[in-house]
Amino acid sequence: MKKVLLALIFVAALVGLLGTSSLAADATHGDLVIHFKAWNEDYTDLGSHVWGDASMTPKLADGIDSFGAYWNYNDVPAGVAVNFIAVYWANGSQDWNRKLTGDVNFGTELIVANETTNVYVFEGASGAQYVMADPAAANLIVVYYDPSGNYEDNLGLHYWNWDQTGPSWGTPAQILNTVGKSAAGIDVKAAILTASAANVTAGPGLLIYAGDDATKKTGDVTLAGAGITAMGDTGFAYVVSKGDAYTSGDNVYYNDYASFKDEAFSFKLMPFNNDDKSGTYAVDPYTIIVKTSAQVTSPYPTADDKDAARAIIESWFAVREITGTDTYGDPLAIDHIDFSTTNATLNAFVIVLSNPLDNTKDYEVFYNNGYVKLDVAKEVAVTINVTVPANTPAASVISAAGSMQGWTPGDVNYTATQVGTTNVYTLTFNVSVTDPYTAIEYKWTRGDWPSNELIDQNRKLYIPNNVDSITFDDTVSAWADVEPSGTVGVAPDYTPMYAPDQLVQASIDVAMDTEAPVITFISPSGIVGVDEAQRIITVAWGEPFDQNLFPRFRASDDRDGDLTPFVYVPKGDYSVLDTRTEGNYQIMLRVVDKWGNVTEEMFTFSVVKAN
Repeated sequence: MKKVLLALIFVAALVGLLGTSSLAADATHGDLVIHFKAWNEDYTDLGSHVWGDASMTPKLADGIDSFGAYWNYNDVPAGVAVNFIAVYWANGSQDWNRKLTGDVNFGTELIVANETTNVYVFEGASGAQYVMADPAAANLIVVYYDPSGNYEDNLGLHYWNWDQTGPSWGTPAQILNTVGKSAAGIDVKAAILTASAANVTAGPGLLIYAGDDATKKTGDVTLAGAGITAMGDTGFAYVVSKGDAYTSGDNVYYNDYASFKDEAFSFKLMPFNNDDKSGTYAVDPYTIIVKTSAQVTSPYPTADDKDAARAIIESWFAVREITGTDTYGDPLAIDHIDFSTTNATLNAFVIVLSNPLDNTKDYEVFYNNGYVKLDVAKEVAVTINVTVPANTPAASVISAAGSMQGWTPGDVNYTATQVGTTNVYTLTFNVSVTDPYTAIEYKWTRGDWPSNELIDQNRKLYIPNNVDSITFDDTVSAWADVEPSGTVGVAPDYTPMYAPDQLVQASIDVAMDTEAPVITFISPSGIVGVDEAQRIITVAWGEPFDQNLFPRFRASDDRDGDLTPFVYVPKGDYSVLDTRTEGNYQIMLRVVDKWGNVTEEMFTFSVVKAN
């Protein structure tokens, strides 16, 4: 009994020395590492805002690794629902004007007892938009971005030799989920696949497509390409779309975000791809198609003065002859520019010139939409008209609380005025701007936080610097404290196509057609594939010409395709055949493409008397 008592005393003393949380952590707590990718990779003063467990506190990033910033949180209770915001800090606390994510909500499966969980978050994420690695497997995270935002409904992965069962060919596994937004406001997609040691040896691979060879966005993407073999390690395959049936592999960047960033996020005019006739190129001497890497906001659909809106779009473009290194001629006269007049955003334009291009010269097309950072700040008057629910209590104080005024509900300077006796209120305030767009976040309240609107996340506005005033329309779906509260409202997406750190000007050489068509003889066999001097077709003397003796041919052009119907025999010395007179008669075939590139091929009719 005495030994038992001494043992109990020892245990009690040990607990007193170590504390109860330390012992409990061994069985019921885990560690969490939150990794974060900012598209511009500016992690100076980047911090977190976290909640879900009292042991987790907001702080500046613990460090920078090859992926981005990271935060370590140790001894977090297993099963807790952690929430995270990436936000820059200023003067020791969060600067809510500079958030890089919405509220990112990690599931309760995130924290596992006695394990370290690595979770990956990307700029622009909100809700359940994150990727979690498996600590017991080799992980490959595939990040996919289409600068045009054209993600097909059937887009997905085909994969093999992973822990996940591979789908059958033609049925893409639709596991590419939105994990954030680029600075251009376009969704960024990602998926994670894991491999056990046995599967690593088998060689896991995947490709991105929408169901067939014609919609492939990549060739084979492999775990080996990312250099991952150890269990618990994570590699990355960054992929930028270059269109359909693209399998060369040069759009896949293994663990190379810098190259991916330059290709995916830099605003540019897309180069010409002759295979699918896409990108920026001159269709003919008068017509240039321009394709941009990101959508740009069109002033046309909402403009009262359509002519003025069209003039704005046409002012974005200039075409100049290249006269030397970084020297150019005067802008060519543009007759007009065609574009979609109904789309709110654009990434394709057709420039119609007044005078033709000369394909013996070089030209460059320039794009500049005039959005620049101001040297001196200006005030923009922001008006928000908000419609509140019918069950809003009478005499309510409708006010906006947000980053523009310190998140203070009931502020008299941000209290809206009722429009007559309607349920519409209006609020006007000034925002100081220098960047092309200045972001603010806010919520509607009735004067305090308990009576704020019921909405899935903060509202966001982006204020451009090229206007003196701007108006937005909001609708409050329900109040948090008023029954029936109704469904949770969805914050509108006012994200612009341009963000402050994105380039707004670009140029590219005009791809013109300088190659002549090709004429290929296909019969008779004696003249196929031989030099001109050997292309001789014998014709009987003194007999009417047999049309079946005329050779068969095909004409094709790298731009214009099949030009066979446009081949002709030009009048002149090379168009004469007289079967009454012996001798050799040279015949010319000529074809001209849209650019005036000419191809001529000769063959000979030899008129011979029978023996």
